[in-house]
Amino acid sequence: LESMRSELENKNDPNLIQLCDTIQSEADHLLITFNALLRIAQIDTGKQKSDFRPVILHRVLEDVIELYEPLAEEKNITLDRVITPLTIPGDRDLLFQALANLLDNAIKFTPSDGRIIVTLENNVLSVTDTGLGIADQDKEKVFQRFYRAEASRTTPGNGLGLSLVAAVVKLHGATVAIHDAHPGVRAEIRFDSLTGI
Repeated sequence: LESMRSELENKNDPNLIQLCDTIQSEADHLLITFNALLRIAQIDTGKQKSDFRPVILHRVLEDVIELYEPLAEEKNITLDRVITPLTIPGDRDLLFQALANLLDNAIKFTPSDGRIIVTLENNVLSVTDTGLGIADQDKEKVFQRFYRAEASRTTPGNGLGLSLVAAVVKLHGATVAIHDAHPGVRAEIRFDSLTGI
């Protein structure tokens, strides 16, 4: 597609260049969707458990926050944290991806000048935002593959982010749920079945 785009630029046809950009964007979206589905399928098989190692979860969470802080700053979102140490058996990369998905969603659905609080206390990790919220009938459905709540249909995405979160959480013997935060939501992961390391 890149070489095709270069040829089209030489012909100086803006309509064809726009079409090429659209095709490139759609191809990228399909590739992201396919990779997400593949990753979820691999997680569902449970084979990753053989790769579990001690994961310093609070450090992973700090890394995720550091990665997303600039995005929050762009929207003038206050990003607060209350984090206590927790080490669990797990897959660091999968946990990083799941936590990144939660924080990405919180930033995406929190309006400018909003607030997000990330906590890790007593084996419970939560991401609370002051965003749009999720209707009661959608709170469990948002973890299904490709499901998108009505309020999120106009935002970019493929409906797989929270499905991946749910798969990673299940693999790690934890639970995930969405609660009202008045305003916004609190996504909560409970590692109650873990004793830590």
